[in-house]
Amino acid sequence: MGLADAYEHGIARGIVRYAKATRGWHLYGYGWMFRPLDALEVWRGDGIIARVESPQDAAGLAALKVPIVDVAGAYRSPSFHLVANDDEATGRKAAAYLRSCGFQRFAFCGVTGTGWSAGRGKGFAEAVRPFCPEVPVFEEPLAWWESLGESGRLRRWISRLERPVGVFACNDTSGLKLAEVCRSLLVPVPNSVAILGVDNEDILCEMASPSLSSIELDCETIGFRAAALLDRLTAESRAVDSRSARSAGAREQNRVLLVAPKEIVERGSTQVFACGDPIVERAVRSIRVRAAQGATAAAILAELPVSRRSAEIRFRMATGRSIREEILRVRIARAKTLLRSTDLTIAAVAAESGFGSAQRFHEAFRRLEGASPGAFRKRGQRRR
Repeated sequence: MGLADAYEHGIARGIVRYAKATRGWHLYGYGWMFRPLDALEVWRGDGIIARVESPQDAAGLAALKVPIVDVAGAYRSPSFHLVANDDEATGRKAAAYLRSCGFQRFAFCGVTGTGWSAGRGKGFAEAVRPFCPEVPVFEEPLAWWESLGESGRLRRWISRLERPVGVFACNDTSGLKLAEVCRSLLVPVPNSVAILGVDNEDILCEMASPSLSSIELDCETIGFRAAALLDRLTAESRAVDSRSARSAGAREQNRVLLVAPKEIVERGSTQVFACGDPIVERAVRSIRVRAAQGATAAAILAELPVSRRSAEIRFRMATGRSIREEILRVRIARAKTLLRSTDLTIAAVAAESGFGSAQRFHEAFRRLEGASPGAFRKRGQRRR
């Protein structure tokens, strides 16, 4: 790995965390966290954790005759073990989220020739099939998505989409290019096309206009578990003679460990509720922006140009929830993200999520999640 993006940085953090807690580990690689590795062909190590992206990568690594743990899932080789993100689960998570935004139409942007994109597309399509039997798909190689060149086919594809539509982009790169093309076509994001990416490259996502919502992957856990698996594999290899080692290697092929994605980081590209009722859509936008700031149902209702009773009835018909219930749902979702991804105290999480007191937060969280905030956080830490 060259530590070129947030995915590789997260993987490396997990590997380093495992190595620091384990005696006898020496890390070599192509990034600043590792000892320099100039030529893999002449390196004599015990095992490799790699981001295998192509048949050429696979062939070169397999020739080294050491245990290999792949952390990409882009190109599957029967010679390698896999510890990677659960891509089908990521697709299902994207579908559930875009459904919660009120969408009935869905589309997918993917990267050709990669297993992780195919898995995300599959999980997404299967999850929305009861509501949207045909999911329009646009796919191009990764190099195309990363280039600033020709985008005519993508422009035509967007122009043909029935709108409003929720689009799941297999990574942030494709999501950002999709958003840029929508802007050039004067297609409003998120009102006509809502876009959800993957990877949560936070700087890029925040700099986009509008900012890009994205699913955060648990890269550090992937790296940690990949290192733990490699440790076991190299120990097993040292424990047997060369003939037994070859047999053990054959038995150990295709060990697969998938890590669930983390939370969806909601930003401007999906802050919409597509129900066709402008009053409900306005209320949902306001709730998603202001719930964590302590906004109440009365404050949201006071902004709407209809009576309180009319707004409540229309909101419940469209969403199946009251405005108060929606505010609570958004606050709890925010709290879950903070509990999983930060070391904030429970009281600080309560405040950052819009709750007036830690006691109210505890009561609401336990009622909706079936566990206290502290127990929820510990459960997430045990999965690492």
